[in-house]
Amino acid sequence: MNVHRVRRIPVHGTVKIEQVSNDPSPVRMDARRSAQRAAERADVTVRSLTSLADCSACEQLLAEVWRTPQDSPPLSADVIRAMSDGGSYAAGAFEGEGGAEHLVGACLAWWSAPQRAELHSHIAGIRGSHHGRAVGYALKLDQRAHALERGVSSVTWTFDPLIARNAHFNIRKLGATASSYLVDHYGRLPDGVNGDDESDRLLARWDLADERTVAACDQGRPQTRWGIPRPMLDIDDDRPVLRGGGGPIVLVCVPRDIEHLRRENPNVARDWRRAVRDVLGGLIDGGAHLVDFDRRLGGYVLETAAA
Repeated sequence: MNVHRVRRIPVHGTVKIEQVSNDPSPVRMDARRSAQRAAERADVTVRSLTSLADCSACEQLLAEVWRTPQDSPPLSADVIRAMSDGGSYAAGAFEGEGGAEHLVGACLAWWSAPQRAELHSHIAGIRGSHHGRAVGYALKLDQRAHALERGVSSVTWTFDPLIARNAHFNIRKLGATASSYLVDHYGRLPDGVNGDDESDRLLARWDLADERTVAACDQGRPQTRWGIPRPMLDIDDDRPVLRGGGGPIVLVCVPRDIEHLRRENPNVARDWRRAVRDVLGGLIDGGAHLVDFDRRLGGYVLETAAA
């Protein structure tokens, strides 16, 4: 039987009651150890955003990452603080110590409806100067441990299927998958990342104790035991090229750098959006299972109904 302890946390002169499991489950313990190791390797401290200064720094960081005006950030400091007050996941990665620490990454999520028992991760961003240092990985592993410690076993979020580095991170590095393709899910987004493109998204699902997740996050060996995929959508001179046929294991390529294409050749970027929507979206709607993102091949690997 799971046992929970009640932790009393002072918040702005009040007390917030938070349920934290003390069940010594190996998965939960391994998840927290993995999160701690990831933070150490990234040389950051991951902690909750609770003060107004924390939330204001997060607002500024998100505006920088999404290249929006400072007076129109993706999330404002008051909303971030309200999320923290309400018990949502609002965490930052800090570099330095004491009065010299500064925020270099953030991740914010809220709890889903009680009957779903999930955490939905809304936004995460890393300062450009800290790309390649695995700060985002440290934040996501902390989020995983945080959810497991509260008796929740899955996290969902959306991401743009055209951004190859995010796909590799979510599917290969974290061990998540996606079973829904969402067409223009948010409408047009007024930021410097999405440009004038439609906001198609994959709905990622991260089963926190699943074999794929444990292998990727706790054992450092993402599962890649798939056959040789047959390309259904290929790339030639930055342009999408449809290939005929299919098979039990198929490959759907995406552009190497969609953000560059959006700036330099928006027509080709729109061609990619339509092609990926038709091919990847069609495969997922038809019951194909997304099992990997192969950065070497440049695309999504899916098992089809013929597998």
